[in-house]
Amino acid sequence: MEKTNIVCLVAAAGRGLRFGRELPKSFFRVEGRALLSRSLDCLRDWGGISRFVVMVPAGWEEKASEILSAEIGDRSIRVVAGGETRQESVRRGLAEAEGADIVLIHDACRPFVSTRLIERVVSGAREHGAAVPALQATDTLARLRGEELESIVPRGGVVGIQTPQAFRMDVLKKAYDTSGDVIATSTDESSLVLAAGMTVKVVEGERWNIKVTVKEDLEIMASFLAGKKLAMSDGEMVD
Repeated sequence: MEKTNIVCLVAAAGRGLRFGRELPKSFFRVEGRALLSRSLDCLRDWGGISRFVVMVPAGWEEKASEILSAEIGDRSIRVVAGGETRQESVRRGLAEAEGADIVLIHDACRPFVSTRLIERVVSGAREHGAAVPALQATDTLARLRGEELESIVPRGGVVGIQTPQAFRMDVLKKAYDTSGDVIATSTDESSLVLAAGMTVKVVEGERWNIKVTVKEDLEIMASFLAGKKLAMSDGEMVD
């Protein structure tokens, strides 16, 4: 593994309003452990990350530190208050990532990321400056007009973008410095890189790399864990 100073920013500042509760979504426990802890376990398994910065809702820093201390036991993980938007949270995380060669950004509510996927995006960022995992769309896609279908969107060339996303530090800083009004509507960092006129490498994502968004997703996650083993995209079975 190439020696590179890689800092991982874990976006955990979402309030989880679609869960209908005040508890931040990444703090929800499944099979006894928080989503945040499970995601960090997977990221740490890769072994190439120098430092972690976790962005949580303001006022929840102490609680997050308690959870990570109890469930992971690593006191070196830096917990900071995120902002009102994802991009503000990542900007605050970047302030803690000085000296990084590559910045890896991951959603705390994607608790099944594999080491192979992390390696693919980091390798892509080393070579191209920015890389994201994506999956080809398989459902029929459509535009809506109110509660009616307006038109069907051809799904050829349409992909769903996942995290972790990886960026050389110079690329990500330039993207933020030149983002302008785009930052108000962007939902991830790759959109800022594109808006800055730079390219983003796409690597193969994984079906198991699900994002917990609504309460029903917790049931899906629990069913995965109940099986004790998950079939990853390359066919290998892992605990």
